[in-house]
Amino acid sequence: MYAIISELDPEASLVVKDLWNKLREACNLMAIYELPTPHLTWLTAEELDVTAVERFLADLSNNTQPLTSFIFGFGIFSGDRPVFYMPLVKSQAMIDLHKEIWRQSTGLIKNENRYYSPNFWLPHITLAINDITKESLACALKAVAFETVEMQVIFNNLLVVSQQDLPANMANKRFQLSDKGVKS
Repeated sequence: MYAIISELDPEASLVVKDLWNKLREACNLMAIYELPTPHLTWLTAEELDVTAVERFLADLSNNTQPLTSFIFGFGIFSGDRPVFYMPLVKSQAMIDLHKEIWRQSTGLIKNENRYYSPNFWLPHITLAINDITKESLACALKAVAFETVEMQVIFNNLLVVSQQDLPANMANKRFQLSDKGVKS
């Protein structure tokens, strides 16, 4: 499994890691620590031409300024494998960058996750995944639902990560978004 992600800025990352710790301590939710770092996911796929993707991400990052978004509250993706998350407010710049990543990835990925495609994408920061039960989800809501979570998040990078590598989620390459890039 491969993904194109953006790590959160250090301040927002600390807030998210604090929430991860609260959920671990209160509810024993540990699977989140398999993720590389608090991040936004742009695309996931079972197979990805890393060299070609890194080539277009290098160009794209040189022509894109850092993005700003906001987080307000919590959400749940329901189903067999629920996900507890914080939703991000989409800006036009985020939508445009997301569409461009998918457009340039056409033909370079296989078995992509359609929920990250432009038609379905709901940008979010994951708080708990893969080890949620009915009991632990109720615990998670009890542990943090009454906290006010409102913050600005800055994304100034694009990374290709892979779960095939050891350690898990090893970044193949990081691309800094350019302050000289196209105004977004």
